[in-house]
Amino acid sequence: MKIAEIFLSAQGEGARMGEPAVFVRLAGCSLRCEFCDTPRAISGGREMTVAGIMREVSRLAPFPGIQVVITGGEPLEQDLAQLVIELSRSGFFLSVETNGLHYQDLAIHWWAVAPKPAAGYRTDPRIRCLAHEVKLVVVPELTVDVVKTLRRQMPRAIFYLQPNAREKNGCRTTGEFFRQCVSDGIRGLRLGLQLHRIYRIP
Repeated sequence: MKIAEIFLSAQGEGARMGEPAVFVRLAGCSLRCEFCDTPRAISGGREMTVAGIMREVSRLAPFPGIQVVITGGEPLEQDLAQLVIELSRSGFFLSVETNGLHYQDLAIHWWAVAPKPAAGYRTDPRIRCLAHEVKLVVVPELTVDVVKTLRRQMPRAIFYLQPNAREKNGCRTTGEFFRQCVSDGIRGLRLGLQLHRIYRIP
């Protein structure tokens, strides 16, 4: 598998924000989003076996059952089946962060889906049924109608609107867009942020 990095930190986004986690960041993504906050993971990476990944995760894990976040890049562009099996056998709580374009039948505890404008906000219908949370970066392409459509497609998920880290006034823009969506009757929205940027941790 192509791995960009494996590290111990805290989940910075979404409903599990602030929880300690070991991150397994896979390298490679077919999208080229202008606002990508981890461009170093779009390509490159180093080849690691599942056994090698497990050794590193186990070395970093401070206690049994800690959350392991499989992220990218786009992790579902690689075959995760064996890695997920091994992580599950070791008792870790498994989260995956995906743009939602691809599907794999995996025993994941927490699905975080972040549809992207570069893909026209398309998602695989099978992913929609799994999504626990949806994270949307507020960029010009994200309209109230797009949020309404995604809300209909994933009615049980928690929705987060997050500022574009590359925009100087990203938080203000996100707050204004949040008010527009709420005024238009969209339910279940929350304002989000990137906690790891505030604390300046990996």
